[in-house]
Amino acid sequence: METLEQKIQRVLREDVAIVPYDPRWPEWFRAEKAHLADTFGADLIRRVEHMGSTSVPGLSAKPVVDMLIEVSDLEHAQSQIASVLEAQGYDYFWRPTFGDSTPPFYAWFIKRHAISGVRTHHLHMITTAPEYSGHWDDLLFRDYLIEHPHVAA
Repeated sequence: METLEQKIQRVLREDVAIVPYDPRWPEWFRAEKAHLADTFGADLIRRVEHMGSTSVPGLSAKPVVDMLIEVSDLEHAQSQIASVLEAQGYDYFWRPTFGDSTPPFYAWFIKRHAISGVRTHHLHMITTAPEYSGHWDDLLFRDYLIEHPHVAA
């Protein structure tokens, strides 16, 4: 069985490429959002947002759909969500928001293509507590780029 340190090293060694915008990315987001809603329901998974470069039409990006997910409670994310997603093949990390080991922490998952093993999604699970406001503020930048395509270009 892979240790946490081995898992971290494996993930850090993976290549990252920037590719032209793929019009399938919004559908990948919607499909994963539906999967999470069907699997966990509104008592655990609340707001789900498509964020990052793949959420901006026309913008080149790493071909990994980033999702910002409000959970009712981070302890529930650790105790009830993590084990289910890990059993489905997702990588799970309890990750610091700032620095190497500085709180606040959040649940982060990597979903991969079932055959190729290539990353398809990053799931960032947080709450609406004030210490996570920076994550939610990232959506303002996304919205600005969507509303101003000339700036995104």
